[in-house]
Amino acid sequence: MKYLFAEFKWEIDEKYGRISKEAMDYKASFDTADFNISVSETDIDCEASVSEQHFSKPYLEFIAVFRKMGEILPLHNAFVLHSACFSVDGIGVAFAAKSGTGKTTHLSRWQSYLGDKMTVVNGDKPIVRFIDGVPIAYGTPWCGKEKLGSNTKVPLKHICFIERSDANFVEKVSKETVVERILNQVYMPKTNPEALIKTMELADRLLSQTEVWIIHCNLDKNAGEIAYKSIFK
Repeated sequence: MKYLFAEFKWEIDEKYGRISKEAMDYKASFDTADFNISVSETDIDCEASVSEQHFSKPYLEFIAVFRKMGEILPLHNAFVLHSACFSVDGIGVAFAAKSGTGKTTHLSRWQSYLGDKMTVVNGDKPIVRFIDGVPIAYGTPWCGKEKLGSNTKVPLKHICFIERSDANFVEKVSKETVVERILNQVYMPKTNPEALIKTMELADRLLSQTEVWIIHCNLDKNAGEIAYKSIFK
């Protein structure tokens, strides 16, 4: 099957059909692919071995394909950022956090406050691609268990790290203070040292070209409003 992800042309040889089902909105028609991906049973078994849960082969193939994409992307000025990314009137915002922090809950608070002003690009694994030096976040069908996302894109302006707190407040921080945090949220290639080095360079570029914040938040209904007004003034 042929797809457009992050404006790259992908031809994927899939065996179990999960990708075709999840990526209906990304199907495309073209003569020559930029990248060709196939997943072997060995790749699927490897995914099963590192998983903490038992997953079906269609799902494991779905994950294995995205992992292979993550190995390729950095050599083409793009990478996978584990985050919830959305657009507010055409301005891109990415929420990054440790698992269980409440990233999706805080996202829902922004949705409740902003309504139609906000569009979710991807709730879990957007692709960030630099085009003409600008970081652009793209939707992908790998968008988390809530399946929040759309086949769209937005220039990234704000990177926000979410922390649980008793009170709701936001602090702007320098990129130097969050380098380790961003690297923890980026897919790091395992098979190509050149791609690994490039990923770190791209993560540094992302921090240099965006405003970086730490959002301290609780589960109050007004948490999204407070954070939005702090960041967007």
